[in-house]
Amino acid sequence: MDTFLKSSRSAAKTGFRNNLRVHVVLGSESCDLDSAVSSLAMAYFLSRTSSGRLGAPLVVPVLNIPRSQFYLRADVLLLFREAGIATETLVFRDDVDLARLYANRRLALTLVDHNVLPSADSDLEGAVVEVIDHHQPERTASFSCPVNVEMVASCATLVTERILSRPLEILDKQLALLLYGAMVVDSVNLSRLVSKVTVKDSQIVHMLQTQFPDLPSSGALHSSLHKAKFNLSGLETNHILLRNMKTVARGDLRAAVSVVYMSLESFLLTKNLQQHLFDFCHSHGLDAVVAMTISFSDQSYRLVRQLVIYSPDPVLRQEISHALQNTQSPALCLSSVSSPYKDVLAYHQDNTLASRSKLLPVLAHFLSRWCRGNGEDEQLDQSADGLSHVYASSALHHRLGPEDNGTGPPPPPMNSLVDGSPLDGDFNQEALMEKFRRMEGVEEQQHGGNID
Repeated sequence: MDTFLKSSRSAAKTGFRNNLRVHVVLGSESCDLDSAVSSLAMAYFLSRTSSGRLGAPLVVPVLNIPRSQFYLRADVLLLFREAGIATETLVFRDDVDLARLYANRRLALTLVDHNVLPSADSDLEGAVVEVIDHHQPERTASFSCPVNVEMVASCATLVTERILSRPLEILDKQLALLLYGAMVVDSVNLSRLVSKVTVKDSQIVHMLQTQFPDLPSSGALHSSLHKAKFNLSGLETNHILLRNMKTVARGDLRAAVSVVYMSLESFLLTKNLQQHLFDFCHSHGLDAVVAMTISFSDQSYRLVRQLVIYSPDPVLRQEISHALQNTQSPALCLSSVSSPYKDVLAYHQDNTLASRSKLLPVLAHFLSRWCRGNGEDEQLDQSADGLSHVYASSALHHRLGPEDNGTGPPPPPMNSLVDGSPLDGDFNQEALMEKFRRMEGVEEQQHGGNID
């Protein structure tokens, strides 16, 4: 894999010259361990299986954060170091101009560990050619874009399964360690207390242990990565929130949900927390931020989830609070907790199964309703995936009526490829090449055949 990563990084440094077609494997904007590993592993797999094919694009894994933020992912840094992955061989989001590549009809995207692009990247939707994810499906599949979404503990489980589906000897100890580490962390060492752990997760972890007996014990590896993940020493509030953040935007409104690895009590004891949250929203162009704190009880190692809600706008702050308290999709079962700051709302979340991936659609649905209730010049923009996205010229603050309390998003579309795919679940290289040919044909018609 080392040679592959160095080649990808070298091509990115030169801006992908010579009209190279580029197939980017893009992880989620949280760039957690599962996302980072899945991006590297899937890109390596696609590169190996397309090697030697005439006109095959250059496959590049892209970690979906700026390079300057990578040091915040302590668990990712630890596992990569143990696997011998050098940071200087990695490609980060600010190393690649995806918009330019797409405008020049030279980009294909495979999404791993998320199945819809965030609002900021919605213009790239037409480049998506494949999705592999383990979150709730939010897009439908098509022949040109197979979607493999399965509710397993880790996206790395699905990527490993994909690698093992081919007879090529792609899986070596280095790659196995990366995939194994991501699965062990996301499954909490295959804990029976974690409801999302499936038979498939367990089978693939055990297969890796059998095939590579020199791998560290799952317990020791989980303990080391867990400690690194929860180690916040020396980090300021801004860094803690950035460390695992996802954003959602509707119209002019933009909100973030950050996973914070400490107890709510400790987080609320942060000196000048309200000012830090205000500064964070201002510096990152956010109208609101929700911090989901994650800790474990001392006695039973039981997962504890709690929420902090902040917005500089008091009305928006209260409405987000109402939406999250009233949602039934799923019910978060929130109970108010005393906060030392008048503009910082705090809640204990009794439904510990409702992770951030469950909260984000609720927040997105609320923001859409807020825009519809406030934007006079609202229009519906039909995106390439067939889903309607709401845009409003402004976000005037207005209290929603009882019928618009953001109690939950509509049910997500069913994923037809979970039960069967016209491509039998495998990536169709010919379909990708045909998509590039169609792109090139459009470009030739518009620009006389020059791709620049």
